Amino acid sequence: MGLFSWFADTLRHYPEIAIFLTLAFGYYFGKFTFKGLGLGSVTATLLAGVLIGQLGITISQPLKATVFLLFLFAVGYGVGPQFVRGVAKDGVPQALFAVVQCLLCLAVPIIIVKLAGYDLGYAA
Repeated sequence: MGLFSWFADTLRHYPEIAIFLTLAFGYYFGKFTFKGLGLGSVTATLLAGVLIGQLGITISQPLKATVFLLFLFAVGYGVGPQFVRGVAKDGVPQALFAVVQCLLCLAVPIIIVKLAGYDLGYAA
């Protein structure tokens, strides 16, 4: 138990090591497949992060924000072309639905206020 507590204390004291271990474990275990099924690098890294995170490691807020922005960039970079194709193909009906929904959310309270006889002060 002494070696495990030393390892956990080291990771708590140096959270950078925990981050790089998470990436390394995720990349390593993401390659494995079992009967044609595999986790992939991303899923394995997320699972490794959950497991290593159970050690109670605290990461500074600027580092959290930076890594989260890098994650968003990577997801956007990978999904970007599919998103643009989807908007070009199905974008007009979805935009029209959003506009109709906004107009209804504005019109329904106005109609109810008029029917109930409230003035503008009570309606707000």
